[in-house]
Amino acid sequence: MWFKHRAWIPVAWVLAVGNLFGALFAMRMTLTGPWHAATHLALAAGFALGARHLMARRRAGGLDEQLQLTLDQNEQLQQTLDALQQRVYELEERVDFSERLLATQRDADRLGASPRDPRP
Repeated sequence: MWFKHRAWIPVAWVLAVGNLFGALFAMRMTLTGPWHAATHLALAAGFALGARHLMARRRAGGLDEQLQLTLDQNEQLQQTLDALQQRVYELEERVDFSERLLATQRDADRLGASPRDPRP
């Protein structure tokens, strides 16, 4: 769990490069033998692969966070759109009611009686 910290990536690269230099130094030394240099090369390869794995995992985690952020924004936009649709529906109902009221008023004016006045 503690390998998820971002500080391990440069540490792994430094260890990989350090083991490469260790392998070069061990190759120049005739007393230590080729096994010593091969061990340093294996360690350098292991640390380099580990660093790449950590970088890939970190990049994938960043993409997951970006995807989650995008999904949250999409949900917020959807809620806003739903609220706007409800508001437009209410406004349409008000306009329809006003048009019916005006039409009733016009019809009453044509007939010569007020819609509020029950007398003909």
